[in-house]
Amino acid sequence: MKTAIVLSFMLILGFAHQSVANQLSDFTTDGCSRSPDGIWIEDAEAFLDCCVKHDVAYWRGGTADERLNADHQLKVCIENKGYPNVAETYYYAVRMGGHPVFHTSYRWGYGWQIDRGYSPLSNSDWMQVIHKIIKAKNEGIKID
Repeated sequence: MKTAIVLSFMLILGFAHQSVANQLSDFTTDGCSRSPDGIWIEDAEAFLDCCVKHDVAYWRGGTADERLNADHQLKVCIENKGYPNVAETYYYAVRMGGHPVFHTSYRWGYGWQIDRGYSPLSNSDWMQVIHKIIKAKNEGIKID
């Protein structure tokens, strides 16, 4: 009898946990997190747009492969602006510092209220992402 009660309680808790949906916070960006957004003497925001695109990927999160791709895209974007050394430095910085296990404001998947690690986004997760991106654009945040 005692075992049945404990198992029932665990089952109820399991369903309750599954019913709590992970909510995505509004999109936020800090540009090139704790790093310059450009070259002060030349253009102080030379690669800010690259970092904002990167922040969109980090905010929504996803799989480890998606993170690797986002980091590579950041590197390519900065290289295309004419800053290959900066691109290399930023690439290694985000590879080391952006892991989802670090509880920073710029970690992989930072937009979710409950940590996701490297989990793929479900269809309902993607609906939240799309809704929040539209909202951010309507509020004047330049995402692309």
